[in-house]
Amino acid sequence: MNQFPCLIRTSTPGREARYALGDPLIDSYLAFVAGRSRPNTLRAVAHDLKTFFSIVDKDPVEVAAADIFEFVAGQRGDRTVVRISDGESGLSARTIAGGSRRSPGSTRI
Repeated sequence: MNQFPCLIRTSTPGREARYALGDPLIDSYLAFVAGRSRPNTLRAVAHDLKTFFSIVDKDPVEVAAADIFEFVAGQRGDRTVVRISDGESGLSARTIAGGSRRSPGSTRI
């Protein structure tokens, strides 16, 4: 299932670290990202691609938008809010507590 056995990080003195997953298309995309973003962003993109391709068992040129949407939906999980007291659906605690940050009598100028 795992097309990319490991994330390879290479580094040479005086140059930024490079990441590779072993596929020419993905590695060229990582080189593109490396030239246009900060090191932590590159690291995050490389990790996300590694995770995606370890779950989606397809060659990068065969990946369709539906594969990406299915992966993202699976990562999000179930977002149903349920009240603890009776098990019925309800508002999340953040929605209830959030409300307006202004006091009821204040006016915006």
